[in-house]
Amino acid sequence: MEQEPRSQAQWLARAKALHQSEDHRGAIAAYRRALDLGAVPAQAHKQLGVLHAAIGEHAPAIEHLGRAVELDPGDADALCMLGSVMSDTRRFKEAAGWYGRALGRRPDFPEAHYNLGLARFEQADFAGAVASFNRCIALNRGLPPAGGPEAALHGDPEPKFAPLDMAVNEVKLKHDCEQLEYLLQLGRLPAAYGEVLAQYRALREEVRGQVDVHSVVSFDAARYPLVARTYKRPIHIPREAAPQGPPINPQLDFRAIEDRYLAAKPNIATLDALVTPAALQALRRFCLESTIWNNIKPGYLGAYFYDGFCSELLLRLAWEFRERLPRIVRGLPLQIMWGYKCDSSLPGLGVHADAAAVNVNFWITDDGANLDPQHGGLLVYEHDAPLDWGFGKFNKDSDTILAYLDSVRSVPLCVPHRANRAVIFDSDLFHASDRPRFREGYANRRVNITLLYGLRTS
Repeated sequence: MEQEPRSQAQWLARAKALHQSEDHRGAIAAYRRALDLGAVPAQAHKQLGVLHAAIGEHAPAIEHLGRAVELDPGDADALCMLGSVMSDTRRFKEAAGWYGRALGRRPDFPEAHYNLGLARFEQADFAGAVASFNRCIALNRGLPPAGGPEAALHGDPEPKFAPLDMAVNEVKLKHDCEQLEYLLQLGRLPAAYGEVLAQYRALREEVRGQVDVHSVVSFDAARYPLVARTYKRPIHIPREAAPQGPPINPQLDFRAIEDRYLAAKPNIATLDALVTPAALQALRRFCLESTIWNNIKPGYLGAYFYDGFCSELLLRLAWEFRERLPRIVRGLPLQIMWGYKCDSSLPGLGVHADAAAVNVNFWITDDGANLDPQHGGLLVYEHDAPLDWGFGKFNKDSDTILAYLDSVRSVPLCVPHRANRAVIFDSDLFHASDRPRFREGYANRRVNITLLYGLRTS
């Protein structure tokens, strides 16, 4: 840039680098300079809209994205992003319109289907939301085989996954072997899946010791064709109707819970018996049987809203939780849901904060599985993530986070694991899994469900 201070290409490169390093203000300035020097206006306005939206400046975000759409009406990304800003400002009907326009341009656009699902959810259109989420999931993972699970064993599935998404490690393969065995014992899968299980077991033995919990390794699909055809695919998803009645336990004292949360400094509250017994059993079945645990983490697996962790019951639960605790959730929109499933003894989530306003975390595994009843739950620290930290820093940089918490002498609150216990807290607070120590066996794995509402405020 010293050699070519008026090169729009250099300013664009600088803007992209600043964006990647989460220096949003610097990136905005660089894109503006590139625009002045002749950068393609539609693309520059789109990126400026994205950056302003990332720091909560909705008016300029709408202005720039609107300009991008005027200049390039067929840009599905800009249309979808404009819908996202409308959702962030709770203009959900308008948001749905923008997502619809994006899908008109690009029908197979998973993010637009997912965001349309959120906009429909916020308008209490649960059936429409489920349809949108399921379309997103189908584009990401494929459809459950039309001829039943055995049909998945013949032919190559669609869509094809990137090589990294097809990689494996012992944590993932151990889980998948246990889940296949569990589903075979229940009769949810046909006997032909015995051969599938045998290939998973053989592959697990082959990769044993090759990588640690932080890494993955590729495998030879020609040697393990049944693994290649079923790996990370929705070969079985329970489809029974959600239980009748409200999923949230109506016997809870919601006013007292709100008072306790709002009086706590920092804001945190624990409550037991969150959902009804029928809802708890349905959630357990969904998490035990659904072949959706596709995100490989260090020692545990994740299932996300956009990748299969979705059902009518989960949507009803998320809606009713907000309705029952209005002074806590404050009408904030649902951002995302996920489930995490831990190995019996490996570490769970490291210390981090979330990019949201309110975090709801609850466990569904039976108490008898926990070998250490005073632990195995959650550690919530008394300090927020600093407002000038970007997502990569406050969500992923555990060394820096721990050094910061040590410097301010932050002491965590330990919330022991209990089945159907929820922890509600300000998402800015640093938190981590209290290392689980659970019995071996597939049904004993520690499973937590998380709902995030609202956006982090700067």
